[in-house]
Formats: sequence, C-alpha cells, structure tokens
Amino acid sequence: MVVTEDVLANLHRNGYFVAQVPLDGQAAVEFLIDLGRSLGDLYVPPDCDAAEPILRSAPTRARRAAPFDRPEAIGWHGDFATHGDRPELSLVYVTRGDPRGGDFGAWRLASVDRVLSVLRATPVGRTAFDRLSREPLPFSYTDGQSPVWYSVIECRPMAGFGLRFFRPSIYRGCIAAFGEVPSDIAMALASLEDAANEVGEIVPTQAGSLLIASNWFALHDRVRQTVSRTRANREALLCFVARLYDGVHRNPNARKMLPVPDRKR
Repeated sequence: MVVTEDVLANLHRNGYFVAQVPLDGQAAVEFLIDLGRSLGDLYVPPDCDAAEPILRSAPTRARRAAPFDRPEAIGWHGDFATHGDRPELSLVYVTRGDPRGGDFGAWRLASVDRVLSVLRATPVGRTAFDRLSREPLPFSYTDGQSPVWYSVIECRPMAGFGLRFFRPSIYRGCIAAFGEVPSDIAMALASLEDAANEVGEIVPTQAGSLLIASNWFALHDRVRQTVSRTRANREALLCFVARLYDGVHRNPNARKMLPVPDRKR
C-alpha cells in the first residue's frame, strides 16, 4: 500500500517518486487517475476526456511524433517547458516494457537541488548558474514557432530554485529569436546537463513501473526505446497534476491508501 503523504515526502526530498505497481488494463488507468487526484487537481490535455485525462504512448519513427514516442532518448527535461502555467507533476505508468529489456526505455532521474549544488561547485558552473538565472531565454516547442521567454532557473515561492528546462526547446527558441544559439547559452545549458549527468540515477522500467516527477524540482528522461514492427513496443500512460493541494485547498483524502505493493523510494 502507499499513502499519498509518503509520495509527497519523496517529492519534497528528491523531486520524484518511483514504484512497481502490477496492474492490468483499465485498473491501471483508474489507479493512475485516482493517484493523481489524491495529490492535486488534474490537468486535462487538449482533446482528452476530462473524466479520463490520460495520454498513451505509441513508439514510432514519425518525425512529428511527441518526444515520448520517438525512439531516441528524450533528454533531460521537465514537462511543459514552453507553457507559462505548467502542470506541477507528471505521472507515468508503464503498461508494457520495452521488448529489448535491459536499460531500453529506462528512466533517468535527477533532483534539481542536487543538480544545482553540483553546478555551483565550480567556477564554470557558477557562471552557467548566473547566466541561466539572470534573464529569460527563448523557448519554442516546434521549429519556426515564435519564442516565449522564461527563466531556466527560477526561484519558486516558498520552495527554492526550480528548473524550466528542455534543451531542444531552448535551441529552437534561440534560432527563432537570434538566428543561432549564442555560445554562452550553449555552454551554460551543457554545464547544466553535465551536472544532471553527474547526480542522476538510471531506473530500468518494465510493466508496472510508476514514476511521479515534479516538473519544477526534478529533471527526468526516457532513454532510447525500441520501435519494432515484429514485437510489441513499450507502452505507457501519462497523467498530469496541474496544482498540488496545499494547506488551504486540502484534499480530504490526503491519507488515502492506494494499492502499491513493493514500493521503491
């Protein structure tokens, strides 16, 4: 069993929570939705049913596929980096593991606190920290999209520093805004990713793997996955929490216990 307050404690400490939850079919969908609702108000993606606000991954080589569907690694990121009012949490539940097993389809996870501590431990890293926190950078979700401007390192109210980060979106924004990626920005982003590489952990995934990640206080990644025509590909359900409950808007079921055997923190 899992208590949602335990999840919140892990999110506060690490920025993410992982577990193994063996469920099948509609039970997995209902579990993920119930878990999200126990933590906060759910975000309903465009074209989703508000009663079942779930996205389903479908690995493909299509050029315009969502990043979570492409075969290559996504790269360090927090979801919805180009959204001004971004969901606070992403929940991912793997319904079918990668057919090649091993680290294919694994998650990489890094606490933002640890990333920034490593970043600020060297002169080069401190220069990167100053550049990424001093003034907004342009972000574009797609090629040619007009950029939106946000700080990469942002001081969140009552919570310390958070990150708004996805390097491809920043690169696309820089090309749209400047015609190129300025060298100081490229170096600062590379330093941030190097710090995440140093402190991040790799978590292999299989059917039943659950991830809850803060989009401000953790970086996550899905490494390369298989796109096969002869074997069933990796599949996952994605659900998002727009706003965590707080002391004023408190979930009456905050201590609701959900069936999660063999929890891993």
